Amino acid sequence: MKKSLLFAAAIACTCAANAEVFDYGFDYSSPAFPFLGLLNDETSDFYHPGNYDLVDKYGIAMPNMEAIKVLNKPEGEEKGKVDLGVGISMLDGMIYKVDSDFYTAGDNEFEEMPEENYNYPFLSWGAKGVTRTIFMPGWGSLDGWEDKDYNAAVEEDWIPTKNGVQFTRLGTDGIVSRGDTYFQYPAVTGNVTVTVWAGTNTGGTANPDNLLEVAVTPVIDHVVGETIILSKESPVNKRYYKLDPITIDATGKNVVFRVGANNSQLNLMYVRIEGEPGVNAVEGVAVEANNAKAFNLLGVQVDENYKGLVIKNGKKFVQK
Repeated sequence: MKKSLLFAAAIACTCAANAEVFDYGFDYSSPAFPFLGLLNDETSDFYHPGNYDLVDKYGIAMPNMEAIKVLNKPEGEEKGKVDLGVGISMLDGMIYKVDSDFYTAGDNEFEEMPEENYNYPFLSWGAKGVTRTIFMPGWGSLDGWEDKDYNAAVEEDWIPTKNGVQFTRLGTDGIVSRGDTYFQYPAVTGNVTVTVWAGTNTGGTANPDNLLEVAVTPVIDHVVGETIILSKESPVNKRYYKLDPITIDATGKNVVFRVGANNSQLNLMYVRIEGEPGVNAVEGVAVEANNAKAFNLLGVQVDENYKGLVIKNGKKFVQK
């Protein structure tokens, strides 16, 4: 990992000797999200004041201010299908292929993610579908806690951040999903701690059960681990919380984290990852281990020649 490409806030004195603190706020000036800075630059071709749909309500990704479909609606069908194995880079805002084994492009064809882009977060999604994902500037505050919407629910949870990203429902033309869209962060190693600041909007069709749940999934040496659900009971509407930290021993391994929604609307405000800088592999950074055993839906083990839906490491994949 090129440390100059990430925002290393400080050396973590309470962690291992080589541990660093990587802060991922969605502020325009954050070196971890260069694409967001372009949205705020009036001289940029990407300039877009106000809310910006990274993925709009019909499952269409909007890099380069163009409607590049990630949700294709076959002629004569009511529902579309989602392009899989792709991600929107937060370095340049473009869509790239990030998972060759899981790649289904529909009418689109995307290039492989360049090596440099893996040093930055990217937005991606799995087989359940893509969620509308909105970058919303102006949330929170940088100067101190305030008792108002889109600030911390309690003062001790406050963190200086001004912007957030909302995962919310799609429109009726798409696949309604709020459980499989996430940001994937660059690799770390060693004894790792992940802390998430997040909130939600309660009520309404996007969150009828008034849930605040964050799905955090570690991918260790390309193997997708068990998803950890962070939650807050009875969340205050339009406020955020510092959720319980997650600790993982990834000594001698590289781990990337996926942080996203879990079946309810999510306002993601801030992610902090403490660990040693890891190595971002270009190939397979977001995929299952290739040597994992594969089974069909009947539970029968199959090899690489089998075509169709298979299960690896407890996850479903389309094998072509």
